[in-house]
Amino acid sequence: MSLIHDIQAASIAQDSDIPTLLRMCKLLAARISHHEFAEWVDRELNGYPSIKELPDYRVVRVESYGSFIGTFSRADKLQIPVSILPDDIREQYRNAYMGSSISAYTALLSGDISGSVQEAWPVSLAVHHASKLTPEMQCVSAWKEIPIGAIVRLMDSVKTRVLGFAIDLEREAPNAGELPIGSQPPLSPEKMTQIFNTNITGNIGNLANASSGFNQTSTTVVEHGNWQSLNSRLLELGLTPRDTDGLKADLERALTVGNEDEKKRVASTWLGRLAGKAVSGATGVGIEVAATGISKAIAAYFGFTGP
Repeated sequence: MSLIHDIQAASIAQDSDIPTLLRMCKLLAARISHHEFAEWVDRELNGYPSIKELPDYRVVRVESYGSFIGTFSRADKLQIPVSILPDDIREQYRNAYMGSSISAYTALLSGDISGSVQEAWPVSLAVHHASKLTPEMQCVSAWKEIPIGAIVRLMDSVKTRVLGFAIDLEREAPNAGELPIGSQPPLSPEKMTQIFNTNITGNIGNLANASSGFNQTSTTVVEHGNWQSLNSRLLELGLTPRDTDGLKADLERALTVGNEDEKKRVASTWLGRLAGKAVSGATGVGIEVAATGISKAIAAYFGFTGP
């Protein structure tokens, strides 16, 4: 089997070893001479250098809990609202930022762990701020609780992105995975960037341009701010209600804020999540077609009209 086919097979296999899959991707990146793909693979294998550089699938909303001790009482696990923290660090404790190497999370799933894993707060933060919750007890430790399901979703997201990249690359350059290292790239830089952004980063580029001509090419016309019309279009593209769980709330929140950058951020995040899922949907559309259709649909929902 070719390298691209090996990668596709490993991406689909339920019990595949993801660090091994990513090492195959590292070899593929060297053969196709694509720096952005190589950099993404290295960060997945070795960890991300900062929170700001984390992709959306490595950031998850969490709850925090603490252990409290008093003179006549004790509580081993009380939920701690982030409202007790200073404004400038609240967002940091609403989320877990999973920036470690992919192998660190693989190891968590292979152990005898169920339910969740913990990320400790600094002790000084727990003692000083969380203790405000219980006047009769002192907080001695606090932690973020990360659901195991969030780690499973991280693994699935990496596999889905790799699969989409490999599918689109094979469609455009079937022998790309067999090129000698250091040879001429099989596709133009523009085409490789498109494939990478569509599948790996979820970057839909110029969202306003994507909406141009949408009404003429869609079976369902998506109306500005109309969730029902958007949902119908996404179902036509092969998505399921489960795939879009949470999308409506995120879109409506961005629409209420009214900020263009926030709208584009939400749209880009959801495109990255949905494009790969549409490939295996009822319509059987290709990932490039799915990404284009989804980006146009979300653009129309937000009312981007193009130049």
